[in-house]
Amino acid sequence: MKTFSKVFSWTVIVLLVLWFVDHAHADTTTINQKGMPVPSAMAPSISGFSNDMCRSGVSGGANTGVLSISGGMTIVDENCERIKIFNAFNTGGLKVTGVSVLCQDIRGWNAMEMSGSPCPYAGMMGHAARKAWFKRYPERFKALYGEDFNLPELPTVSDSK
Repeated sequence: MKTFSKVFSWTVIVLLVLWFVDHAHADTTTINQKGMPVPSAMAPSISGFSNDMCRSGVSGGANTGVLSISGGMTIVDENCERIKIFNAFNTGGLKVTGVSVLCQDIRGWNAMEMSGSPCPYAGMMGHAARKAWFKRYPERFKALYGEDFNLPELPTVSDSK
């Protein structure tokens, strides 16, 4: 008797669904919405949640009585990318190359100069790199040390016995 009851119940459900599908339609396709407000603009959600992404999502929307508009985009965090590139070079044993990447940002360049370790320049390091930087960008040194700054020369080492 249980089986008959299940079969009968399912048959009634299927017949009701078929009847509703057959009779669920409109007689006309005219839609009259006078005085109805425009639907709200929905700003798209942009997810940038990851430890390995250097992007941030920005989205927004606006709505008037006539028009709704929304949009979104991602913004690249260049400092985050620079740090990731530095870490990749540093992990691979290319420490000078990694420092060169950090020196592309003026804040990194200033920090290296103020610490007495000038950024590498065209394969040069130390005082030779500092001289090349001064020749190329004297305004950077003047901004750090003042307008009357001149690059001091290192004393030469002589053999005196």
